[in-house]
Amino acid sequence: MSYSNKAFFLDRDGVLIDDVGHLNDIKKIKFLKHTYKALGLLIHKKFKLIVITNQSVVARGIITENYLKNNIKKRLKEKKIKISGIYYCPHHPKYGIGKYKTNCKCRKPNNQLIKKAIAEHKIDKKKSFFIGDKLSDKRCAVRSKINFSYRSKKNFYLQVKRLINK
Repeated sequence: MSYSNKAFFLDRDGVLIDDVGHLNDIKKIKFLKHTYKALGLLIHKKFKLIVITNQSVVARGIITENYLKNNIKKRLKEKKIKISGIYYCPHHPKYGIGKYKTNCKCRKPNNQLIKKAIAEHKIDKKKSFFIGDKLSDKRCAVRSKINFSYRSKKNFYLQVKRLINK
């Protein structure tokens, strides 16, 4: 099956926002430097923005799935940035509670979430990128045959600009 849309798959914590550990309060969300500018450029260049994230805070019972889904989208919408999709793994094989304690196929480095996003948004993997900050992100991208880049600590905007101009 041939798809035509291009996308940037982005990890959430450490890529879009400051990684504060188990995020349980929307007030603690702090977008990293150059994030808004980089995302704005990607939207201008017609890339779909798709967040792929492990969220054991749901598995641990710290927050609900509804709270998780709504907090980032709301903050980005205020800046006129539209996220095409947020795909998250709410499980944890060791610390999960009840149905969330499982060794699933959606938790990175597995790539079930990317497969789902590709199908739903008709993404061309060859025209797409994944930016993450952990080895599990890289392994997920490699399994999905998507170009990977670790998030720049210096200038995320310039990193994105270089990737799309290759």
